[in-house]
Amino acid sequence: MERKFKVTYNESNVQGSVAYVLVKEFDLTPNVLKANITGDGCGFMVLSVSGDEETINKGMARVEECGYNVEPMVNHIHKEEAKCWECGACVAVCPTKSITVDKDFHIIVDYNTCIACGSCVDACSVKALRLVI
Repeated sequence: MERKFKVTYNESNVQGSVAYVLVKEFDLTPNVLKANITGDGCGFMVLSVSGDEETINKGMARVEECGYNVEPMVNHIHKEEAKCWECGACVAVCPTKSITVDKDFHIIVDYNTCIACGSCVDACSVKALRLVI
């Protein structure tokens, strides 16, 4: 199983290694999908973690014990239906092909494969898409 999390860190724990904890203590497979750090040592990362559900839960609880804020990511691309023209610009730029067009020409987001890169948000000329992280 794979789950995605937003892990927030600050100047007191920015030097730590979330990936090391998950690999060494829990034999999980972490993958940093996106990371952002500001000049003051604060920031966040979007982390994909693979393993069995129970071990993922234990591993992420341990990460929280280390002082990080952990939030599961669910439906991290928000689409405002009223604004969307269904033009497909977001489909064309999605590197993981997580945004598709159905048979009725509606834009569909597959949250299981989306890596929250924000390319679709940048491509949307009417600002109908928003990254929620």
